[in-house]
Amino acid sequence: MTATLRLVFWELTARCNLACRHCRAEAQREAAADELDTAALLRVAADIRAAGDPIMILTGGEPLVRPDFFEVAGECCRLFSRVALATNGTTVNDPLAAQIRDVGIKRVSISIDGATAAIHDEFRGLPGSFEAALSGMAALRGAGLPVQVNTTVARHNYRELDRLLDLAIERGADAFHLFVLVPVGCGAELDDKTRLNPEETAEVLQWLLQRSRELRSKLHLKATCAPQYYRMLVEAGEPTSAPHGGGHKSHGHGGGHGSGGHGMNAVTKGCLAGSAVCFVSRSGDVQPCGYLPLVAGNVQEQPFADIWAEAPLFIELRDETALKGNCHVCGYTSVCGGCRARAYAASGDHLAEDPDCNYY
Repeated sequence: MTATLRLVFWELTARCNLACRHCRAEAQREAAADELDTAALLRVAADIRAAGDPIMILTGGEPLVRPDFFEVAGECCRLFSRVALATNGTTVNDPLAAQIRDVGIKRVSISIDGATAAIHDEFRGLPGSFEAALSGMAALRGAGLPVQVNTTVARHNYRELDRLLDLAIERGADAFHLFVLVPVGCGAELDDKTRLNPEETAEVLQWLLQRSRELRSKLHLKATCAPQYYRMLVEAGEPTSAPHGGGHKSHGHGGGHGSGGHGMNAVTKGCLAGSAVCFVSRSGDVQPCGYLPLVAGNVQEQPFADIWAEAPLFIELRDETALKGNCHVCGYTSVCGGCRARAYAASGDHLAEDPDCNYY
């Protein structure tokens, strides 16, 4: 049976006006030679819709640099029930925000990686990008659009997460999502002192769990690229939609798990790469996620629905029993599953144990 397609991250371009130190896309100033043109993008949008009605996230690079962005976005909003935009926000002004709203985008995420300009701008590679991102966020909020703040957490900012969260609340964010750094793209060149170790990652996730309880009525908090957070949710009796039987290191577990849903704020399970989520690159390659550089097929050569249903890579990732090492024997496999991208980056094996998990 084909897995339900919940989210598609669609990289429209690798072009970007920033030069972020951790960039998955290895952003560049000019369009790559293999970047799909408008006609191809419109065809691919219809092709993806034939496989289901996932949340479609238009990303990059910086997708707004494409001159045909609104043509593509408009077609996506016609085809899909929920379309979101991931942008750095630095070029968004009031007229552009109104255009984003009017085309039918349901949510916009903006990346803010420091509570001060000094920290954010150094990580993002452009002086003034912090103020520009906040200005873009204000324009989007002024246009009535829900805004999600994305923060990549690493050594440079994990001690100021409270200040970052306070800033997001102060500026009217509807959601705050933490991304634990995955060493791919430019991020692979960052030294180990930049990335958090497993114990620090666990500390950050415990902080997120506590703050999510405190702020439940104010905004939605979520961890991304940190599947062990879902084990913590189960241990703490918090709801997820993942089936689970408890971990063999834990004395039971709490919580119902039927509130995950399928919307923008769905609480599901840990690593969904290839099982509920996939990534389509600027050249049409279909990957399990944007951080796992393995290709299941290409939409220029094969229908997307066939890739999603039949690609051996995806079938393999949907088999929890195929995981190796600690992830194979862990009692929380169906809840967490370990980060497949982090496992691959560390060992070259996408089924290996997650090296950043401190559960064992």
